[in-house]
Amino acid sequence: MPTKKANHRRGNKEGSIYKRKDGKWSGQVLLGYNELGKPIRKTYYGTTREEVAQKVNGAVYQVFSGTIQPNARKVHVKEMLEEYLWTFKKPAVADVTFDWYRGICDNHITPNIGNLVINEMASADIQTLLNMLHGQKKLSQRAVKAVRDLLNQAFSHALEVNLVERNPVTGTKIPKVPRAKGDDDNAKVITVADRTKILAATDGDLRMKTALTVLMFTGMRIGEFLALTWGNVDFRNGVITIDRALTSKCEYDDEHNLTSRTTIVGATKTQCGTRKIKVSPIVTDVLKEWREALPNHLRSPVEHNVLAPSTVVFPNDLGQMRTYYGFRTTYRRFMTEKQLPPYTLHSYRHTFATMLLETGTNPRVVQKLLGHADIETTLGIYSHVLPEVFDGVADTLTGVYTEMTKKGAKNTVST
Repeated sequence: MPTKKANHRRGNKEGSIYKRKDGKWSGQVLLGYNELGKPIRKTYYGTTREEVAQKVNGAVYQVFSGTIQPNARKVHVKEMLEEYLWTFKKPAVADVTFDWYRGICDNHITPNIGNLVINEMASADIQTLLNMLHGQKKLSQRAVKAVRDLLNQAFSHALEVNLVERNPVTGTKIPKVPRAKGDDDNAKVITVADRTKILAATDGDLRMKTALTVLMFTGMRIGEFLALTWGNVDFRNGVITIDRALTSKCEYDDEHNLTSRTTIVGATKTQCGTRKIKVSPIVTDVLKEWREALPNHLRSPVEHNVLAPSTVVFPNDLGQMRTYYGFRTTYRRFMTEKQLPPYTLHSYRHTFATMLLETGTNPRVVQKLLGHADIETTLGIYSHVLPEVFDGVADTLTGVYTEMTKKGAKNTVST
């Protein structure tokens, strides 16, 4: 007969108890986590299961009652953020996004509250920081939000691994100070008058005419435009496929100092960023004109075919892919020479969306064209346009009702 296997499973609330090869029993209890978020365990030994179980249960009681304090060493905000950024944030985001958060941490968080002990902080400490950055330091709303978001993520993780008893970011708010006249969301959008001026100023400069026309009438991110290849442009059907974008690859030394930054082609910003968009003949016409003239815009002959499907639509004078920073410099010089307002390159994307919403295009269509991951992003960014769109809804419904009543009256007379 087969022998009955000994039951080595631990009892309820006994922790991890097992029999070793030498016949002795041992058990482990999770006491907490260290400043790096790694588990701290203590092992107990005995000659019988009951002996070890008694020790383990006693330790479990001490953990829950707070008698055992495995995290006696004080952890500061700087240490917590350093560990969170490099262990959890870096693997989850693109290099350029990580570098943005790194800058937020190094420039705005660490200099102000880096030396504070995390489990001694209150919500007032965080709120004071946010108020100071927004008011005294005149930090942008986006940057202040990034400060709060990063702290909230790091403290939420610290709470999960028992480094703190509560998240002090909870309950804090991004301060909203009345803005100066004209300093609102519409400042991102190129005005109707300036749209005409900008496009008129590109006459005689086919390079800038191509770039600014495509950006204004497709809503592409600048990185998506600079990575666009001729193979992505379907002239016959008037469709552009957006499936890649310029990004940065960052290298760091052992002390986490940035050593190099290289421009590379990567995936679009989000999964929804990969998309096909139907474009206006305005776009295809200017791209055709640019395609014909492109070889003459090169500084010297190049070895590769600049019109091949795999080559970029908008190369530099040497036929190579442009960098974002290089094109931004060229664009700013153009705007200064033409005495035009200093709109950013991202303003063309905002302008594209605004033009569509102003003409009553469904926000979900705009979301798809922009490659936003969700409709909330679109509605949040362009909330200043939507009231005008919704104002027109009443007139539309009035027209529908009028037509309905006319048809109803006709049917009544005919019967």
